Amino acid sequence: MNRAVVAAGKRKRGSEPPLTRDEQQILDLILSKESSGIQPREIKYQLKLPDPVITKASKALLAKNLIKEVKGVQRGGAARKIFMGFNFTPSDVVSGGIWYDNGKIDTEFVNGLKMLCLSMVRKSKVATLEGLHKFVNDAKVAKVEIPKPQMDELLTSMVLEKELLEVKSTGMGVFCGIRIGETCYKLPAAGRGQAKGSITGAFASIPCGVCPRIDVCTPDGVISPTTCVYFSQWLDIKL
Repeated sequence: MNRAVVAAGKRKRGSEPPLTRDEQQILDLILSKESSGIQPREIKYQLKLPDPVITKASKALLAKNLIKEVKGVQRGGAARKIFMGFNFTPSDVVSGGIWYDNGKIDTEFVNGLKMLCLSMVRKSKVATLEGLHKFVNDAKVAKVEIPKPQMDELLTSMVLEKELLEVKSTGMGVFCGIRIGETCYKLPAAGRGQAKGSITGAFASIPCGVCPRIDVCTPDGVISPTTCVYFSQWLDIKL
């Protein structure tokens, strides 16, 4: 438990009427959850108190600034109501992290980041996680720096939504300067204005670009273009 929070609470209560037994045990439970907080129904389950008692006690604790109410990540319906010690900062599990605002996903913020990523990929033809992470943070679109794991989450969602294509660097052409086998992102064929089923689009989809074993593929090796089933299928395009 955060001793500073408890001490602050005791100082705050010094000039006010003492807490009732119900208020004290509810406060102790809430503080014990620290930055994770606790939902009213969980308080009811753990302390075996009726709803009217919990409602009355929580209102008294809120009025005395000993606890606060925060909105957790929305799960299907309305955002979850969570009680937390007044001086605690909600964890990402509770708030949803940078993608959420008041328990709801911040679509305007997310879409803005997506547009930034697409503009960089469109300009450079191909980009890495590190490159996009630096580009977005340098753009100062968020009040705080966007962590790399969250940037990876965003790019993964864009791949799943077919806004970006995940490929592996071959070290040649547009991949020059990028380590062979490193994960990169580029626009899908349609994003580059290519007609579906065109010869250009077929060549752009060469399987080597997404092969996880590209770094050990050699003409006379165990993994080779001459024995690769996927490469053979790709060569069987209709011109």
